[in-house]
Amino acid sequence: MVPLEIRRLIREMSLANPLWGALRIHGELLKLGIEIGQTSVAKYLARRRALPSQGWKTFLGNHADGIAAMDLFVVPTISFVCSTAF
Repeated sequence: MVPLEIRRLIREMSLANPLWGALRIHGELLKLGIEIGQTSVAKYLARRRALPSQGWKTFLGNHADGIAAMDLFVVPTISFVCSTAF
């Protein structure tokens, strides 16, 4: 059984450093002289709920001005080099 202090420290470290996983936190704990297994660290990490990704409707609403300004067709020139028509 992992002591309550260590569990709280693992949770605090995972909340303060959201990009750190069990491996990194395990390494930091070892540097502090705390002998604990990596699987135990993973067990006590703070669980984060993933944010829902935006849907197409939101994406189009956020980027409508940039999408409307896109080039919509290409006109070949006499030298057969395609140029973009505005």
